Amino acid sequence: MIFLAVLVAAWGAVTDLRTHKIYNRLTGPSILAGIVLHVFFWGIRGFFNSLLGLLLGVCCMVFWVLGMLKAGDIKLYMAVGALGGWKFCGYTIIFSVLIGGIVSVILMLSRKSGRASLKRLWEYFIFLGYTKKFSMYHPEESHAYFSFGSCIFAGSLAACSMLLR
Repeated sequence: MIFLAVLVAAWGAVTDLRTHKIYNRLTGPSILAGIVLHVFFWGIRGFFNSLLGLLLGVCCMVFWVLGMLKAGDIKLYMAVGALGGWKFCGYTIIFSVLIGGIVSVILMLSRKSGRASLKRLWEYFIFLGYTKKFSMYHPEESHAYFSFGSCIFAGSLAACSMLLR
């Protein structure tokens, strides 16, 4: 099942890189297949493992509400959780967030306006700390798209290596 979760994450990464979207026709059937396969192979125990993985992906909606991720990324987490189970989904989330953070800082620093972008981001967090008023962070650059689907795929590979030790 973990292998299927990694394949779905890879497919999501490819479509995210190409079209900046992760399609429902990938995530919806993957979620359903994850639950059905878990029930088929492990019964009620598999059902709860798959359901908890799905719900762990749903918890990532916090990132969507904060404007950090797009809905397709959340649905990809849900599909990975339904297919791989809760432990695999948890590791995937942790590793993908770490990888995404590192890659985004590297990308910011590699661009001409990288230091200015980091300064604006720092000022944004200072503003949040002082005012306690949340406002969506919007990068000023129009080409600032970041394919987080590829980070989810990388996180799933890291989670796979962690669990298959």
